[in-house]
Amino acid sequence: MLQEMVLLKMFKFLTNSKHPSLGPHLYLLGLTGIWQPDEKTQFTRLKMIIFYIIVAFFSSQYMKCILYPKIESIQLILQYVPFHLGIVKACYFRRESKTWSSLVNFLSQVECKQIEGKEEKMITIVESYIQRNRRITYFFWALAFFSNFSIFSEPYAKNRIIENGTSIYLNIFDGFVPFGGEPPGYYISMAIQTILGHIVSAYVIGWDTMVASIMIFFAGQLKMSRSHAKEVVKSDTVETHRSIANCHKFHVELVKHQRIFNGLISQVMFVYLIVISVNLGVCIIQIVEVQDDLAMLISSCLFVVACLIQLLLFYWFSNEVTEESLKVSYGVFESDWVKCDKLIQKEIHLLGLTLSNRLVFKAGPFNEMSLTTFVFILRTSYSFYTLLNKTN
Repeated sequence: MLQEMVLLKMFKFLTNSKHPSLGPHLYLLGLTGIWQPDEKTQFTRLKMIIFYIIVAFFSSQYMKCILYPKIESIQLILQYVPFHLGIVKACYFRRESKTWSSLVNFLSQVECKQIEGKEEKMITIVESYIQRNRRITYFFWALAFFSNFSIFSEPYAKNRIIENGTSIYLNIFDGFVPFGGEPPGYYISMAIQTILGHIVSAYVIGWDTMVASIMIFFAGQLKMSRSHAKEVVKSDTVETHRSIANCHKFHVELVKHQRIFNGLISQVMFVYLIVISVNLGVCIIQIVEVQDDLAMLISSCLFVVACLIQLLLFYWFSNEVTEESLKVSYGVFESDWVKCDKLIQKEIHLLGLTLSNRLVFKAGPFNEMSLTTFVFILRTSYSFYTLLNKTN
């Protein structure tokens, strides 16, 4: 507990009173340039130029695969596919920037209003899930940092000289860089790849932790909705009517913005669902083939663990939102509804039906993001691994 408090204090400068939950995530996304509250500044324009350069660089890898097809180039893309997905996430985020901005403003306004209301129950729920959000976020950032360190140092460990005197110098990305494939041009090329790779990694972890944090927000606010439903019955009939209306309005707003959020992430998650299944299979094969190279084995295992944690992050919290949505209507029947007159009881029963919406997040049109789907992805990855292993 003490270590968690120290960690939270270390990153206190990332907090933002206007965005209680999303302050650190907006800071990171703003630093990379894909979150732009003010698009007219020179610094923002510079970050957008860098963004377009990165997109062009990663796109050039696919052009090279088409124009000069090599199995090594395809394997390199599959090996570092999370970075390529970072470009997809960033492009989708920029395309839907206005919708994202509207969603972020809704989340922040709800939390600020609840904190300013100074109701002990509300503040306890909000502070509880914000603290949880911070722990998950900073843990994932630390994991990504160490994972990046192993990824970007991996090619240097694999570089070697063959018996006939030919040298092999490996890259992280096979994009177009106007330098030679051997030193000194190789080291300039690797420096460029490392810088661009770290920026794309920031796209990935910024988007991923923000999505997970918004899921945590919805799970927390569904608990808040249940708490409202418990206290829907007041001493006065008019107050009870008003309380029912407010509880209904709050929940409807949550459902509306949950569906907006699902629309923002669904397509990206579908691409991620397909690609990560293939990527995990490829990584497992590499781990199996590693012999007498402990550093490479640790690096590969760390990368697989990072991919699995990244995947679990979404499916765990998505599953939690679904579970919490099924409990909201329980709050109505935990209230003192039996003491009300028949008219109020009918309204409370209708409120209970309204609050019983099952909220889910989907990866594409068919796949629900749940722990069951997560297990299915692991099985699919293993099946892909066995298929590739047999064809070798």
